[in-house]
Amino acid sequence: MLSTLTATLGGTPAEVTYAGAQGTLTGVDQINLRLPRSLAGRGDANLVLTVEGVAANTVKVNFK
Repeated sequence: MLSTLTATLGGTPAEVTYAGAQGTLTGVDQINLRLPRSLAGRGDANLVLTVEGVAANTVKVNFK
């Protein structure tokens, strides 16, 4: 599944290291991302997650 999943933060690619069931909460999925150092201090950035070509809802995150 990881091969069909991509993530970008403010247009910067982020490596997806895990995608799947959360584990303890029924019906909750989880993704883990390796964040690029270049995002430090950037402020607001949109997280765009795409699975098999379909984009999920965009989430705004803030980097200090």
